[in-house]
Amino acid sequence: MNILKNIYFQILILQLEEYDLVRFLGTIKKTGGTSSKNDFRKPLVFTAKIKTIMTISVLIFFYFIYLSLVIPQNVPLSLLAIFILTVAFWRFNFIFIALALIVISPFDYFVKEVFVALAKNKIKKLSRLKIVAIAGSYGKTGMKEFVYALLAQKYRVVKTDKSINTPLAIAQTVLKKIDENTDVFVVEMGEYYQGDIRKLCAITPPDIAFVTGINEAHLERLKSIDRTVDTIFEVSKFSKPQATIILNGEDDLVVGNYKKFIGNKETYVYNNGIKAEFDEDIPSYIVNISYADKSAKFYLPLLGDFNLGRIDACLFLAKKLGLSFKEVIAGLKSLQPVPHRLQPLSKMTNDVLIIDDSYNGNPDGVAAAIKVLSRFKKRRKIYLTPGLVEMGERAELVHRTIGYDLAPVADLVVLIKNSVSGFIEKGLIGNNFPKSKIIFFDDAETAFSDLKNITRRGDVVLIQNDWPDNYT
Repeated sequence: MNILKNIYFQILILQLEEYDLVRFLGTIKKTGGTSSKNDFRKPLVFTAKIKTIMTISVLIFFYFIYLSLVIPQNVPLSLLAIFILTVAFWRFNFIFIALALIVISPFDYFVKEVFVALAKNKIKKLSRLKIVAIAGSYGKTGMKEFVYALLAQKYRVVKTDKSINTPLAIAQTVLKKIDENTDVFVVEMGEYYQGDIRKLCAITPPDIAFVTGINEAHLERLKSIDRTVDTIFEVSKFSKPQATIILNGEDDLVVGNYKKFIGNKETYVYNNGIKAEFDEDIPSYIVNISYADKSAKFYLPLLGDFNLGRIDACLFLAKKLGLSFKEVIAGLKSLQPVPHRLQPLSKMTNDVLIIDDSYNGNPDGVAAAIKVLSRFKKRRKIYLTPGLVEMGERAELVHRTIGYDLAPVADLVVLIKNSVSGFIEKGLIGNNFPKSKIIFFDDAETAFSDLKNITRRGDVVLIQNDWPDNYT
């Protein structure tokens, strides 16, 4: 039923916009609060908060029904009011959702503050705990997995799960998983607005802080690159006085700005200097590692040259925290692709290789994905993407650049129709890519289901980024 689907869609938008009332109402305005999709890309998670908001929105509706019966003292007017309220509830449910969100806001704020205060207090008592914080526009989750895999060979390590990187989520992780036996806590720190990382550092002040890269991701909210730089480097500014800062030397915005933020803190700048060869048949890198006057050669089942830089960073970290050669090699050998981030999947029929990069949503990640695709010399290369969200005023430039850079690499480009895919097409054509080799689909589901008709034996298909339901 369309009415029920639209109510579900409106509640889903609230969750996707992370309960930000202004962004929720803005997305409702853009989408009309309705969806023609049969399936949503990311299903609604029925958390306690969502259930509370849904319950209160229904109670608000019945409260207005009650008022419509009591106030008019006129049966026809009461019936008319009830009819209008019922239509409004079913068609414009977002109004009741917004009211419910406003109602719970004070309680929600109080609960968050309690959890954060308890987590801060717990961290202060754990004087031997080392905190490794990871911030950046991109590459946070991948670096977190590297650090965890390495340090877990020697220490008791806890990490934030998946892409959990907000104050409440980190506070809950501290309260549930950290105890006096924990040696290291690896924390992924996310940023949407200036001051976000400062708040996270107040909960878990870093002993070691990574800055993995800076670009236009979340520019829609942060508004400018300068503000993005300032926000991400809060991880350095608000780390402990004797903290060590580890920086991505392959990122121009990091290299060009870090001296303004680090003060006298120890600094290491990592680079993609590890010796490696790409084997497209596996696919994998054959890496040569030198550490503690010893060396080893083995397969690293990851895609993307940036992983070599992560190894460099982790070797420095390993030396600082006293890991042995055996522990380092065991940690590196344990690494596996992060799901949905340049993850090679089981081949389809006809020896078609799928590379799932659907959780990668930033320009540097796209550049890395295109470079990965270029490594395949024996296969026809297909690139499927809807483009990127949250690029703000740079959306057209970013997507034209994607198309331009993709043109000499891909043999076929599959685009999902939306507000930015046309810019990718213009970039492709601007770099002499044949228009006949560009295929558009109305939605991702149709594109995925038609892959069997598009692909040929031995193709490689790179699926880059997802397109959330709260974007048009």
